[in-house]
Amino acid sequence: MKKKKIVVQFIEAGQGHIVTAEAIAECLERKYSDKIEVVRDYAFRDSGDKTLEKYEKFSINEVYKANRNKRHFEAQYAAMKIFGEMFSLKFVYSTVFRKARNKLIKRMQTYDADMIVSTYFMTYHTGIVAKLKGKVNAEIVAYDPDHNVHGWWDRRGDLFIVNNKSAKKEAIEVRKMPADKVEAVNFMARQIILDTNESKEFYREKLGIPNDKLVVLLADGAYAAAKLEEYTDALLQSDKPLTVIPVCGKNEKVYEKYMALKDKTKPNITLMPQPFLTNIPEFYKAADIFVTKGGPNAITDCVFMGTPVMINFYTGPIEETTMRIMTEEFKCGIDMKSVKDGIAKIESWVDDRTELDELAKHTSALDKTKNGAEEIADMLAARVLKED
Repeated sequence: MKKKKIVVQFIEAGQGHIVTAEAIAECLERKYSDKIEVVRDYAFRDSGDKTLEKYEKFSINEVYKANRNKRHFEAQYAAMKIFGEMFSLKFVYSTVFRKARNKLIKRMQTYDADMIVSTYFMTYHTGIVAKLKGKVNAEIVAYDPDHNVHGWWDRRGDLFIVNNKSAKKEAIEVRKMPADKVEAVNFMARQIILDTNESKEFYREKLGIPNDKLVVLLADGAYAAAKLEEYTDALLQSDKPLTVIPVCGKNEKVYEKYMALKDKTKPNITLMPQPFLTNIPEFYKAADIFVTKGGPNAITDCVFMGTPVMINFYTGPIEETTMRIMTEEFKCGIDMKSVKDGIAKIESWVDDRTELDELAKHTSALDKTKNGAEEIADMLAARVLKED
Protein backbone atom coordinates (compact mmCIF):
# COMPACT_ATOMS: atom_id res chain seq x y z
CA MET A 1 0.00 0.00 0.00
CA LYS A 2 1.38 3.39 -0.96
CA LYS A 3 2.17 5.60 2.00
CA LYS A 4 0.48 8.95 2.43
CA LYS A 5 2.89 11.88 2.14
CA ILE A 6 3.04 14.82 4.53
CA VAL A 7 5.49 17.61 3.67
CA VAL A 8 6.58 19.79 6.58
CA GLN A 9 7.94 23.11 5.37
CA PHE A 10 10.84 24.83 7.10
CA ILE A 11 11.69 28.52 6.99
CA GLU A 12 13.82 30.52 9.39
CA ALA A 13 12.28 33.72 10.71
CA GLY A 14 13.42 33.25 14.27
CA GLN A 15 14.15 29.73 15.45
CA GLY A 16 10.61 29.11 16.71
CA HIS A 17 9.34 28.26 13.24
CA ILE A 18 12.14 25.73 12.79
CA VAL A 19 11.91 23.92 16.13
CA THR A 20 8.13 23.54 16.01
CA ALA A 21 8.22 22.20 12.45
CA GLU A 22 10.86 19.69 13.55
CA ALA A 23 8.77 18.64 16.57
CA ILE A 24 5.80 17.89 14.32
CA ALA A 25 7.94 15.95 11.84
CA GLU A 26 9.61 13.98 14.67
CA CYS A 27 6.29 12.86 16.16
CA LEU A 28 4.81 11.92 12.79
CA GLU A 29 7.84 9.76 11.98
CA ARG A 30 7.99 8.13 15.38
CA LYS A 31 4.31 7.21 15.48
CA TYR A 32 3.25 6.75 11.86
CA SER A 33 6.29 5.98 9.70
CA ASP A 34 4.70 2.68 8.65
CA LYS A 35 1.82 4.51 6.96
CA ILE A 36 3.07 8.04 6.32
CA GLU A 37 6.11 9.36 4.49
CA VAL A 38 7.30 12.55 6.19
CA VAL A 39 9.30 14.96 4.06
CA ARG A 40 11.14 17.90 5.58
CA ASP A 41 11.45 20.66 3.01
CA TYR A 42 13.78 23.58 3.67
CA ALA A 43 11.96 25.26 0.85
CA PHE A 44 14.06 28.43 0.77
CA ARG A 45 17.67 27.75 1.73
CA ASP A 46 17.86 24.41 -0.09
CA SER A 47 16.05 25.54 -3.21
CA GLY A 48 19.10 26.79 -5.07
CA ASP A 49 16.87 29.67 -6.15
CA LYS A 50 18.19 33.15 -5.40
CA THR A 51 14.70 34.64 -5.05
CA LEU A 52 13.69 32.14 -2.36
CA GLU A 53 17.06 32.37 -0.62
CA LYS A 54 16.74 36.15 -0.58
CA TYR A 55 13.25 35.94 0.91
CA GLU A 56 14.45 33.83 3.85
CA LYS A 57 17.30 36.25 4.50
CA PHE A 58 14.74 39.05 4.46
CA SER A 59 12.62 37.18 7.03
CA ILE A 60 15.63 36.66 9.31
CA ASN A 61 16.57 40.32 8.99
CA GLU A 62 13.05 41.41 9.91
CA VAL A 63 13.29 39.50 13.19
CA TYR A 64 16.72 40.99 13.82
CA LYS A 65 15.40 44.52 13.24
CA ALA A 66 12.47 43.92 15.57
CA ASN A 67 14.84 42.82 18.32
CA ARG A 68 16.80 46.02 17.88
CA ASN A 69 13.73 48.23 17.78
CA LYS A 70 10.41 46.99 19.17
CA ARG A 71 8.54 49.65 17.16
CA HIS A 72 9.52 47.86 13.96
CA PHE A 73 6.80 45.21 14.21
CA GLU A 74 4.37 47.57 15.93
CA ALA A 75 4.40 49.83 12.87
CA GLN A 76 3.71 46.86 10.60
CA TYR A 77 0.78 45.68 12.69
CA ALA A 78 -0.66 49.19 12.72
CA ALA A 79 -0.43 49.35 8.92
CA MET A 80 -2.11 45.95 8.61
CA LYS A 81 -5.10 47.22 10.58
CA ILE A 82 -5.35 50.47 8.62
CA PHE A 83 -5.43 48.77 5.21
CA GLY A 84 -7.17 45.59 6.33
CA GLU A 85 -5.30 42.47 7.33
CA MET A 86 -6.34 40.07 4.57
CA PHE A 87 -6.26 42.79 1.91
CA SER A 88 -2.72 43.81 2.85
CA LEU A 89 -1.60 40.16 2.99
CA LYS A 90 -2.92 39.43 -0.50
CA PHE A 91 -1.67 42.73 -1.89
CA VAL A 92 1.89 42.44 -0.57
CA TYR A 93 2.29 38.82 -1.71
CA SER A 94 0.81 39.45 -5.13
CA THR A 95 3.02 42.52 -5.72
CA VAL A 96 6.16 43.01 -3.59
CA PHE A 97 6.80 39.31 -2.99
CA ARG A 98 4.93 37.91 -5.98
CA LYS A 99 8.05 36.39 -7.50
CA ALA A 100 8.98 34.56 -4.28
CA ARG A 101 5.42 33.30 -3.85
CA ASN A 102 5.27 31.99 -7.42
CA LYS A 103 8.64 30.27 -7.08
CA LEU A 104 7.43 28.59 -3.90
CA ILE A 105 4.22 27.46 -5.61
CA LYS A 106 6.31 25.78 -8.32
CA ARG A 107 8.31 24.01 -5.62
CA MET A 108 5.09 22.86 -3.94
CA GLN A 109 3.92 21.37 -7.23
CA THR A 110 6.82 18.92 -7.06
CA TYR A 111 5.75 17.58 -3.64
CA ASP A 112 2.94 15.28 -4.80
CA ALA A 113 1.81 15.53 -1.19
CA ASP A 114 -1.40 14.61 0.59
CA MET A 115 -0.80 17.34 3.15
CA ILE A 116 1.46 20.39 3.44
CA VAL A 117 2.20 21.64 6.96
CA SER A 118 3.54 25.12 7.68
CA THR A 119 4.57 26.97 10.83
CA TYR A 120 4.95 30.37 9.12
CA PHE A 121 2.28 32.63 7.69
CA MET A 122 3.97 33.16 4.29
CA THR A 123 4.30 29.45 3.51
CA TYR A 124 0.75 28.80 4.73
CA HIS A 125 -0.63 31.61 2.56
CA THR A 126 1.32 30.36 -0.45
CA GLY A 127 -0.01 26.83 0.00
CA ILE A 128 -3.55 28.17 0.13
CA VAL A 129 -3.04 30.20 -3.05
CA ALA A 130 -1.49 27.17 -4.78
CA LYS A 131 -4.51 25.05 -3.88
CA LEU A 132 -7.03 27.71 -4.91
CA LYS A 133 -5.26 28.00 -8.26
CA GLY A 134 -5.42 24.23 -8.73
CA LYS A 135 -1.63 23.88 -8.61
CA VAL A 136 -1.61 21.41 -5.69
CA ASN A 137 -4.12 18.89 -4.42
CA ALA A 138 -3.23 18.60 -0.74
CA GLU A 139 -4.65 19.63 2.59
CA ILE A 140 -3.06 22.91 3.67
CA VAL A 141 -2.38 22.97 7.41
CA ALA A 142 -0.72 25.49 9.72
CA TYR A 143 0.57 25.36 13.26
CA ASP A 144 0.95 28.83 14.78
CA PRO A 145 3.97 28.63 17.13
CA ASP A 146 3.08 31.92 18.80
CA HIS A 147 0.71 32.33 21.73
CA ASN A 148 -1.64 34.56 19.78
CA VAL A 149 -2.87 34.82 16.18
CA HIS A 150 -1.65 37.84 14.22
CA GLY A 151 -3.61 39.31 11.34
CA TRP A 152 -1.54 37.97 8.46
CA TRP A 153 -2.49 34.34 9.00
CA ASP A 154 -4.67 33.45 6.01
CA ARG A 155 -8.26 32.46 6.85
CA ARG A 156 -8.78 30.04 3.93
CA GLY A 157 -6.73 26.95 4.83
CA ASP A 158 -7.96 23.47 5.69
CA LEU A 159 -6.77 23.40 9.30
CA PHE A 160 -5.27 26.00 11.63
CA ILE A 161 -3.76 24.77 14.92
CA VAL A 162 -2.93 26.92 17.94
CA ASN A 163 -1.40 26.15 21.34
CA ASN A 164 -3.87 27.65 23.80
CA LYS A 165 -7.58 28.33 24.21
CA SER A 166 -7.20 32.12 24.09
CA ALA A 167 -5.49 31.87 20.70
CA LYS A 168 -8.30 29.65 19.42
CA LYS A 169 -10.86 32.20 20.55
CA GLU A 170 -8.87 34.96 18.86
CA ALA A 171 -8.63 32.97 15.62
CA ILE A 172 -12.38 32.43 15.49
CA GLU A 173 -13.80 35.63 16.98
CA VAL A 174 -11.22 38.23 15.91
CA ARG A 175 -9.64 36.75 12.76
CA LYS A 176 -12.97 35.23 11.65
CA MET A 177 -11.57 31.80 10.81
CA PRO A 178 -14.20 29.05 10.43
CA ALA A 179 -14.68 27.44 13.85
CA ASP A 180 -14.60 23.93 12.39
CA LYS A 181 -11.13 24.56 10.94
CA VAL A 182 -9.43 25.75 14.13
CA GLU A 183 -8.04 23.39 16.77
CA ALA A 184 -6.16 24.01 20.02
CA VAL A 185 -3.50 21.69 21.44
CA ASN A 186 -1.21 21.85 24.45
CA PHE A 187 2.16 23.59 24.30
CA MET A 188 4.64 21.75 22.15
CA ALA A 189 7.65 19.83 23.40
CA ARG A 190 10.33 18.64 21.00
CA GLN A 191 11.84 15.20 21.52
CA ILE A 192 14.98 16.75 23.00
CA ILE A 193 12.78 18.38 25.66
CA LEU A 194 11.07 15.09 26.42
CA ASP A 195 14.45 13.35 26.70
CA THR A 196 16.02 15.90 29.09
CA ASN A 197 14.92 14.38 32.39
CA GLU A 198 17.88 14.40 34.77
CA SER A 199 18.24 16.66 37.81
CA LYS A 200 19.54 20.22 37.92
CA GLU A 201 22.66 18.98 39.69
CA PHE A 202 23.25 16.32 37.02
CA TYR A 203 23.30 18.86 34.19
CA ARG A 204 25.45 21.30 36.14
CA GLU A 205 28.06 18.61 36.61
CA LYS A 206 27.80 17.52 32.98
CA LEU A 207 28.17 21.09 31.66
CA GLY A 208 30.83 22.16 34.17
CA ILE A 209 28.60 24.71 35.88
CA PRO A 210 29.43 25.52 39.54
CA ASN A 211 26.80 24.34 41.98
CA ASP A 212 27.53 26.95 44.67
CA LYS A 213 26.38 30.07 42.80
CA LEU A 214 23.10 31.39 41.43
CA VAL A 215 23.07 30.37 37.76
CA VAL A 216 21.77 33.03 35.37
CA LEU A 217 21.18 31.93 31.77
CA LEU A 218 20.67 34.69 29.21
CA ALA A 219 19.58 34.58 25.57
CA ASP A 220 17.78 36.60 22.95
CA GLY A 221 17.26 33.91 20.36
CA ALA A 222 19.59 32.84 17.60
CA TYR A 223 20.58 36.42 16.77
CA ALA A 224 21.39 37.66 20.32
CA ALA A 225 19.89 41.00 19.48
CA ALA A 226 17.74 42.40 22.33
CA LYS A 227 19.05 43.10 25.88
CA LEU A 228 21.48 40.21 26.31
CA GLU A 229 24.57 42.42 26.35
CA GLU A 230 23.06 45.02 28.67
CA TYR A 231 22.11 42.41 31.25
CA THR A 232 25.31 40.41 30.92
CA ASP A 233 27.54 43.48 31.21
CA ALA A 234 25.65 44.60 34.32
CA LEU A 235 25.80 41.14 35.94
CA LEU A 236 29.57 41.02 35.44
CA GLN A 237 29.82 44.07 37.73
CA SER A 238 27.90 42.40 40.57
CA ASP A 239 29.51 41.60 43.91
CA LYS A 240 27.23 38.58 44.40
CA PRO A 241 28.34 34.99 43.63
CA LEU A 242 26.89 34.37 40.17
CA THR A 243 27.42 32.07 37.22
CA VAL A 244 26.56 34.07 34.11
CA ILE A 245 25.86 32.13 30.90
CA PRO A 246 25.10 34.33 27.86
CA VAL A 247 23.92 32.22 24.91
CA CYS A 248 25.03 34.32 21.96
CA GLY A 249 23.39 32.28 19.24
CA LYS A 250 24.67 33.02 15.77
CA ASN A 251 26.10 36.40 16.75
CA GLU A 252 29.81 35.63 16.60
CA LYS A 253 30.81 39.17 17.55
CA VAL A 254 28.97 38.98 20.87
CA TYR A 255 30.31 35.48 21.55
CA GLU A 256 33.90 36.56 20.90
CA LYS A 257 33.42 39.59 23.16
CA TYR A 258 32.49 37.44 26.14
CA MET A 259 35.03 34.73 25.39
CA ALA A 260 37.69 37.45 25.64
CA LEU A 261 36.33 38.41 29.08
CA LYS A 262 35.92 34.84 30.35
CA ASP A 263 39.17 34.74 32.35
CA LYS A 264 39.09 38.41 33.37
CA THR A 265 35.97 38.50 35.53
CA LYS A 266 35.76 39.30 39.24
CA PRO A 267 36.49 36.32 41.57
CA ASN A 268 32.81 36.00 42.52
CA ILE A 269 31.69 35.66 38.87
CA THR A 270 31.92 32.62 36.63
CA LEU A 271 31.38 33.63 33.01
CA MET A 272 30.47 30.83 30.57
CA PRO A 273 29.57 32.30 27.13
CA GLN A 274 27.95 29.90 24.66
CA PRO A 275 27.48 29.96 20.87
CA PHE A 276 24.35 28.57 19.18
CA LEU A 277 23.43 25.43 21.13
CA THR A 278 21.81 22.19 20.09
CA ASN A 279 21.57 20.99 23.72
CA ILE A 280 19.96 24.15 25.08
CA PRO A 281 17.39 22.21 27.23
CA GLU A 282 20.26 20.98 29.42
CA PHE A 283 21.22 24.60 30.10
CA TYR A 284 17.59 25.50 30.81
CA LYS A 285 17.47 22.74 33.41
CA ALA A 286 20.81 23.72 34.94
CA ALA A 287 19.86 27.38 35.38
CA ASP A 288 18.10 29.06 38.29
CA ILE A 289 16.63 31.81 36.08
CA PHE A 290 16.45 32.38 32.34
CA VAL A 291 16.68 36.05 31.31
CA THR A 292 15.38 36.53 27.79
CA LYS A 293 13.06 38.32 25.42
CA GLY A 294 9.48 37.22 24.86
CA GLY A 295 10.15 34.54 22.25
CA PRO A 296 7.36 31.97 22.70
CA ASN A 297 9.29 28.77 22.00
CA ALA A 298 12.43 29.40 24.04
CA ILE A 299 10.37 30.49 27.03
CA THR A 300 8.04 27.49 26.79
CA ASP A 301 10.98 25.10 26.44
CA CYS A 302 12.64 26.59 29.52
CA VAL A 303 9.50 26.41 31.62
CA PHE A 304 9.08 22.75 30.61
CA MET A 305 12.48 22.25 32.29
CA GLY A 306 11.16 23.69 35.56
CA THR A 307 13.15 26.93 35.37
CA PRO A 308 11.39 30.31 35.68
CA VAL A 309 11.93 33.21 33.28
CA MET A 310 12.64 36.92 33.50
CA ILE A 311 11.28 38.57 30.34
CA ASN A 312 13.25 41.73 29.67
CA PHE A 313 12.05 42.69 26.20
CA TYR A 314 9.26 41.92 23.77
CA THR A 315 8.44 43.02 20.24
CA GLY A 316 4.84 43.64 19.25
CA PRO A 317 1.66 41.77 20.20
CA ILE A 318 3.07 38.24 19.70
CA GLU A 319 5.81 38.45 22.31
CA GLU A 320 3.72 40.66 24.59
CA THR A 321 1.11 37.88 24.66
CA THR A 322 3.80 35.36 25.62
CA MET A 323 4.94 37.64 28.43
CA ARG A 324 1.40 37.98 29.81
CA ILE A 325 0.64 34.26 29.61
CA MET A 326 3.82 33.27 31.45
CA THR A 327 3.85 36.06 34.05
CA GLU A 328 0.13 36.57 34.70
CA GLU A 329 -1.61 33.30 33.81
CA PHE A 330 0.98 30.71 34.80
CA LYS A 331 2.95 32.97 37.19
CA CYS A 332 6.23 31.23 36.36
CA GLY A 333 8.10 34.36 35.36
CA ILE A 334 8.37 38.11 35.81
CA ASP A 335 8.25 41.05 33.42
CA MET A 336 11.36 43.16 33.96
CA LYS A 337 12.17 45.73 31.28
CA SER A 338 14.50 47.78 33.49
CA VAL A 339 18.05 46.43 33.48
CA LYS A 340 18.78 48.10 36.83
CA ASP A 341 15.71 46.57 38.47
CA GLY A 342 16.37 43.21 36.87
CA ILE A 343 19.92 43.04 38.22
CA ALA A 344 18.69 44.08 41.67
CA LYS A 345 16.07 41.34 41.60
CA ILE A 346 18.61 38.66 40.60
CA GLU A 347 21.00 39.81 43.33
CA SER A 348 18.20 39.68 45.90
CA TRP A 349 17.62 35.99 45.06
CA VAL A 350 21.20 35.18 46.05
CA ASP A 351 20.30 36.13 49.63
CA ASP A 352 16.67 34.94 49.66
CA ARG A 353 15.36 32.41 47.13
CA THR A 354 11.74 32.45 48.38
CA GLU A 355 10.31 34.35 45.40
CA LEU A 356 12.45 32.49 42.89
CA ASP A 357 11.45 29.12 44.31
CA GLU A 358 7.78 30.10 44.14
CA LEU A 359 8.15 30.98 40.45
CA ALA A 360 9.88 27.65 39.86
CA LYS A 361 7.06 25.81 41.63
CA HIS A 362 4.52 27.34 39.24
CA THR A 363 6.34 25.91 36.20
CA SER A 364 4.77 22.55 37.03
CA ALA A 365 1.55 23.87 35.45
CA LEU A 366 3.20 23.28 32.06
CA ASP A 367 3.42 19.51 31.79
CA LYS A 368 5.72 18.44 28.96
CA THR A 369 4.18 14.97 28.93
CA LYS A 370 0.96 16.55 27.63
CA ASN A 371 2.71 17.26 24.39
CA GLY A 372 1.07 19.37 21.69
CA ALA A 373 3.37 17.86 19.03
CA GLU A 374 1.94 14.41 19.81
CA GLU A 375 -1.59 15.77 19.57
CA ILE A 376 -0.83 17.41 16.23
CA ALA A 377 0.73 14.23 14.84
CA ASP A 378 -2.36 12.24 15.84
CA MET A 379 -4.64 14.88 14.35
CA LEU A 380 -2.80 15.04 11.02
CA ALA A 381 -2.50 11.27 10.73
CA ALA A 382 -6.21 10.86 11.33
CA ARG A 383 -6.93 13.27 8.48
CA VAL A 384 -4.62 11.79 5.86
CA LEU A 385 -5.44 8.19 6.79
CA LYS A 386 -9.21 8.67 7.04
CA GLU A 387 -9.83 6.85 3.77
CA ASP A 388 -7.93 3.83 5.09
